[in-house]
Amino acid sequence: MPEIVYRPALLEDSADIHALLLRLAPEIPLLVDTLEREEALYALVRNCARSGQSWVAVDGEAHIVGFVLAEPNQTARHYAEHEIIELHYAGVAPDHRDHGIFTVLIAKLLARMVPVTTTVPPLNRSQTARRLEHLHFRRTDAPGGEPRLRWDPGGS
Repeated sequence: MPEIVYRPALLEDSADIHALLLRLAPEIPLLVDTLEREEALYALVRNCARSGQSWVAVDGEAHIVGFVLAEPNQTARHYAEHEIIELHYAGVAPDHRDHGIFTVLIAKLLARMVPVTTTVPPLNRSQTARRLEHLHFRRTDAPGGEPRLRWDPGGS
C-alpha cells in the first residue's frame, strides 16, 4: 500500500469528498435520492471543509481515500465557551480499508482535545459505532433511538 498523507480538509477538496461520500452512502446509510438532498449533503461537506475541523487521507496519486467531516457544534456553545466538535461523517474507500486510515483520521480529530459527539444511524453497515467505542467514545442518551456517542479529553 502506498504511503497515505493526512491533512486538514480544504474547501477545494469538497467535490472529491462528496464523490467518496456518495460511494459510501449505501453503507452509512445516506438518503440522497433527490437533487435537493444531494445538494444539502454537498453544502454540509463544504461547511465542514471550511470549518478547519475536518481531515482527509490522500494516497500517492493525490486521490482522497478517507475523510472525517466535522465542525463546531453551534448549539452546544455559549459565547465561544464549552467547545464541542460534531462529527458528521467518516469514511474510507473500500480498497483502502484495513490499513488504519479510519483510526488515524479520528486521532487527528481528537488531537484538538475538545469533546467530540456523533450520531450513528442504526442501519449503519460499516461498524462505525463499534469502531468509535474502541477509540474510547461512549454511548450517551439520545432521543429518537439513534446511537449517540461522545469522546471527552482525558476519558478512557
